[in-house]
Amino acid sequence: MRKSCLFSYGITLRDTGDVTVFPVAEVLFQHNKGWIPAFLLIDSGATISALPKSDASVLGVVAEQGTHMAVKGIGGAPISGWRHDIRVKLGKNMLKIPLVFLDDSQAPRVLGRAGVFEKFLVVFEESKRRTGLLGKQTKEAQIVSGVLNKI
Repeated sequence: MRKSCLFSYGITLRDTGDVTVFPVAEVLFQHNKGWIPAFLLIDSGATISALPKSDASVLGVVAEQGTHMAVKGIGGAPISGWRHDIRVKLGKNMLKIPLVFLDDSQAPRVLGRAGVFEKFLVVFEESKRRTGLLGKQTKEAQIVSGVLNKI
């Protein structure tokens, strides 16, 4: 059974002095020397998780050995990348997720839906700046699902 986990939003201070907050998850990536942590933007609009190609070598992956594909971002222009199945930890949950290493050094680190959202009930609580990933079989997920069923 998947365990639930809770992540506080990330904060960025811009050069202009503006502060932005956004949903992030601490994702641990499996490496032959242990686990490597990274904070990824939780993006419900992204089908697949993505990292810049430069992260592949840090994780001990040869990006180009994956399946070549093109990914479209918000601007609609395709970005070339290579798809891999990567072992990660979210909280106490071990998952294998599809992830594309994008040939763009400015690409954001994104946790997309595939391999993640179908395993959890995802709750964005904007007012408290936190995201809950509720294990589908947990009591908490069943309560939230029950509330949604009544709407």
